[in-house]
Amino acid sequence: MADSVSFDRIADRYDATRGGDERGRLVAEAVAPRLPGQRLLEIGVGTGLISHAFAERGRSVLGVDLSARMLAQARGRLPGRIVRADAAALPLRTATVDACLAVHVLHLVGDPDRVLAEVARVLRPGGRLAVVGAGQHAGRSDVTAVLRDLNEALRAERPRRDRPELLLPAAERCGLRLVEEFSFAREERETLTPAEACAQIESRVWSTLWDLSDRQWATIVEPAMAALRRLPDPNRPRPAGRGSHAMILRLVDAAGAPPQR
Repeated sequence: MADSVSFDRIADRYDATRGGDERGRLVAEAVAPRLPGQRLLEIGVGTGLISHAFAERGRSVLGVDLSARMLAQARGRLPGRIVRADAAALPLRTATVDACLAVHVLHLVGDPDRVLAEVARVLRPGGRLAVVGAGQHAGRSDVTAVLRDLNEALRAERPRRDRPELLLPAAERCGLRLVEEFSFAREERETLTPAEACAQIESRVWSTLWDLSDRQWATIVEPAMAALRRLPDPNRPRPAGRGSHAMILRLVDAAGAPPQR
């Protein structure tokens, strides 16, 4: 079993590189109407960008994360509502939350099946889980074409653990049933220059770049950076808004969850 990934190394740059407060508002606008009740748990709460947007909508939010440095950033947004914990062992009583949110996190946990089982345990009957993962860049440009090719090459080397064909059978075993799949634009106004994209890759802003081998970096990443450097007008912004893919699952039978405790 792989280890879960901590974002300690990116905590000081996370908000600036992930869309800031606007990202939280866009996710909340798309997902909140699909989640019932008042008590919301976010696993992988990070700096609290998204949970804060839900709290502004009147939800009672609790966030958990592995990274102490990310939670230090979240403290101001969610005072008294964050805890350092592993999503595979949630410090919550059984059937105590109305909904759970997992945004760009299930590909980072060591044991997605165990995390889904824990989510099923803490959800009340009829509660819902929203899983939000990466989609394609909504903005079409020469920069995003290079980034799409890079992401596809990386996924071919290391398939993501949050693919629907893997997650949905595991969710079914925990009593979670798919209700809806949809896509939404997450950062419609985002732009990116070739120079900025290359700098982000070189500084390993994105977690997909953190543990690559020397061979993978040389054969996959360096050609992508070279392609970005060859693009004309390296400082001219291109549209680069991102899309997200979301799944809403409903707890209909907790029989597959671990025993109550």
